[in-house]
Amino acid sequence: MAAAEEKKYGIGEVQELLKKEFPDITISKIRFLEKEGLIVPERTESGYRKYNRTHIKQLSYILRLQREEYLPLSVIKRKIQDLTSGKVVAGDLTVMAGQAGEAQIGGAVPVSVDLAPSRLGLSPETVKELVEYNIVKPREGAEGDYFGSAEMKVLAIAKEFFRYGVEPRHLRMFTQFVSREASFIEQIIRPQLQHKDPNTKRGAIKDMESLMGLAQMFTGALLQDALSRYLPRTAPLDIDEEEEPDQPGAEGMDGVGDGGMQSEETTLEQ
Repeated sequence: MAAAEEKKYGIGEVQELLKKEFPDITISKIRFLEKEGLIVPERTESGYRKYNRTHIKQLSYILRLQREEYLPLSVIKRKIQDLTSGKVVAGDLTVMAGQAGEAQIGGAVPVSVDLAPSRLGLSPETVKELVEYNIVKPREGAEGDYFGSAEMKVLAIAKEFFRYGVEPRHLRMFTQFVSREASFIEQIIRPQLQHKDPNTKRGAIKDMESLMGLAQMFTGALLQDALSRYLPRTAPLDIDEEEEPDQPGAEGMDGVGDGGMQSEETTLEQ
């Protein structure tokens, strides 16, 4: 029995699917990501874009990185290249697949201290420095010391800093910032955590997660504002763009092939 052909989606269908998680997504934003080389959909003979499930997962991954980690497109593009080439940590795969769990939150699966440098593409000396500066702390296990999922994510992000000439000792300031933020959030939720009612304690955990998200967004917004004088002003991405036809006469042939004139909606989905 022949295998079923993989379902393909038009750009309008992709927009509707992504709207469930990203309400502000527009067709122009999807086109923009394509022009930047982050996504490469298939094209029909008539020039229409067609996306498969892998394309949609990749778009979700890109949008999550923009929304949750404030990564620039250049860094996201490098991550996409690592995904396609196989140079990737487990956490990125779970984010791309939209899976929940500790691996997605932490950024990777636990790895022994000895194997971590080769897994991340860092030298053992660099990892040792990060430990000495208390950027990451190995955990004790039955089979030896290891880095948990959270530590592996920290190490992966530290590697990105090193591309810009940053050294492990420079990252100590972030641990100081985080220590103050953690104490601030802990003061807010401590009364609820000490409550005997289990529902109150569960509510405190939800409040803590919300406060952590707010702290990340607030810090990101302040940092962007502090450096805004260096950032170029860009036009909003939801402005419709005029698009060159991919093939001469494609639009006319499409109209004949469909038995009539194309609708405005169909034209927008090219």
